[in-house]
Amino acid sequence: MRKKLGLLAGIFLVVMRLSAQLPSGATAPDFVAQDIYGQTHHLYDILESGKIVLIEISATWCAPCWVYHTSQALQDLYAEHGPQGDDKLRVFWVEGDPSTNINCIFGDAGCNGGTAGNYTQGVDYPILDNAAIANAYQISYYPSLFVICPNKRVYEVEPLGPEDLWEKANQCPVAYGNTNAGIFEYYPGTQLDEICGFQELAPSFLLTNLGSSPLTQATVELSWNNNMVQTLSWTGNLYTYGEANIQFAPITVSNSGTLSVNVSGINNGAGDEDLANNIRIDNFSQAKSFNTTQVVLKLRTDNFGEETYWEVRDDWGSVLEFGGNQEVGPYGGGAFPLGVLPGPGAYPSMTIIRDTLDLPANGCYSLHISDAYGDGMCCNFGSGYYRLYNLNDPTTPIISGGEFDDYARRAFGAGVLTDTDSPAELQQLSLFPNPASTDLYIELDTPDAKPVSFRIYNAYGQLLWMLEESSAASGLWQAPTGDWPAGVYFLHANFGNQRTTRAFMIEK
Repeated sequence: MRKKLGLLAGIFLVVMRLSAQLPSGATAPDFVAQDIYGQTHHLYDILESGKIVLIEISATWCAPCWVYHTSQALQDLYAEHGPQGDDKLRVFWVEGDPSTNINCIFGDAGCNGGTAGNYTQGVDYPILDNAAIANAYQISYYPSLFVICPNKRVYEVEPLGPEDLWEKANQCPVAYGNTNAGIFEYYPGTQLDEICGFQELAPSFLLTNLGSSPLTQATVELSWNNNMVQTLSWTGNLYTYGEANIQFAPITVSNSGTLSVNVSGINNGAGDEDLANNIRIDNFSQAKSFNTTQVVLKLRTDNFGEETYWEVRDDWGSVLEFGGNQEVGPYGGGAFPLGVLPGPGAYPSMTIIRDTLDLPANGCYSLHISDAYGDGMCCNFGSGYYRLYNLNDPTTPIISGGEFDDYARRAFGAGVLTDTDSPAELQQLSLFPNPASTDLYIELDTPDAKPVSFRIYNAYGQLLWMLEESSAASGLWQAPTGDWPAGVYFLHANFGNQRTTRAFMIEK
């Protein structure tokens, strides 16, 4: 599990994550600061010129920070995409510890607070000795890296190699031309690309104006297997980097197919000057099914078994069983490129693990596997794999894999799936306002009374709110969202035997 920054293998993060940092998608705090050579840099001026900004906030005494620094990942990124490259990006390295002095950056003997070396050697990007920036970005561990888009939204990224960093940065909306709209923050309606039973898909995204002229109208089309199923006409008035939430009504699918969302026209026929960001396509395959609710999971770790963690979830997203290194956890994929501590449950390397899963009922489930380093279980550093078998046939796997990046998600059915899984009555479920701010209202209007349950998860799969009622046919429920950061959230609703998931936005 080592291929992005081989130099960093075996180095542990000694600065542990203590608390949440500035939420991804928040507005980036502005700063005006001088670098160590006296040149002044104004963040918002750079962003308003159309540049993407990447900031690393570190401490000179931090050993993993030094190892990452000497990998030259930021320098290579800056050389290719900075002023001497295609001029699309700026990079800043920030010393965030107020107890150190500027000598520590140069690795000088007069350092007060500790240093691992000369951070100026071999780099061209600006270096800022400014703990106020670390405070503004609510730093709780080093190193912390942020991509800041020209629309002033900030997203935390991991200390990856230059190619992966550019891939993250390249997801930023960047204004171009006069009439230009794009699809951003897109979510197809499910985190799984395999269809088990009946699946509701309700795509949502932020329609973003990337042109210098106001965006006043857009036509958006939703298609399944090249057949148009919905057309929305949006009207409004968005200036450059203005955003409007677009939410399609849910469609129910039960077989493999292709989902596509397309902004087919803007401003009543004005041509879009950049069509590359006007379409999103997702391919869905049919999930494999087991004829039993007793399933055998078999894992073979590679040369870095401590980087693996897995979970089996029901179609609510509730975790039924788990294993592996809990320091990695279900959201840790790609999160520890400097190494990972062998925490509770960590597996040995090159070891086979078997677990019999007694699933509670017929239905749809999913297997989630995280890799801490973000390069899967196979193949550069050992032939690891995951396999799922029927209990009565532990020789022929029904599901198998191992070559992935930071996260593998596989849906599967267990036992007999019936049409009672179809969410027909839940078509009457509505959420408003969307985007929400202080409260989200959930409304259901059906003729028959059945048990009702709701759960809300954030984009990391963490349960934030739940409600259960013994029986209801119609009702209006209120979920408090005022303390939740801006972003995409998911409501899981259960009505009798029917289940559905709806995405919604929170804006601040």
